[in-house]
Amino acid sequence: MSDHQDRALTNTNLNRSVGQRLRAVREELGWSRAQLVAKLGVEMHVQTIGTYESGHRQLTIARYVALCEALGVPAPELLAEAIRRAEVDAHFLVCTVDLRRLVAASDDPVLEPLRRWARNRLESGSDDGGIVHLEPESVAELAVFCGLTHVGLFRRLATYAPVRSL
Repeated sequence: MSDHQDRALTNTNLNRSVGQRLRAVREELGWSRAQLVAKLGVEMHVQTIGTYESGHRQLTIARYVALCEALGVPAPELLAEAIRRAEVDAHFLVCTVDLRRLVAASDDPVLEPLRRWARNRLESGSDDGGIVHLEPESVAELAVFCGLTHVGLFRRLATYAPVRSL
């Protein structure tokens, strides 16, 4: 497959994954598509929401953010989860990690150096609320430190992403 074909498949998967996450949040709230449109405060057809949720139509960033705000969900968190579900190449992504969840995990000895780092960071009283955003270059460096591939570490760290609550 060519690079262009790979990207097209990824974009389709990502559109579908973002749409599924938006629909799941809307349904968790017990809202119909019409109720979501009413909360938006901008003119949008109910059918348009359906095409976004099915992944048949690509969202602009502005529309995506507006939908997330109307649903009361942080746009970066929803996108991060959608990207993980779509299995987009990790080396392009920022990895968001809840350090408290990482510290609490004791089943992966390979991550022990990162748990020590996370404990120290939490104890230092940094102002990040225990949530860090690791750039791809940082994940690649930490992967070497842990003896893992970049993608392997990203996938492990992604399991410690912040848990969204309604």
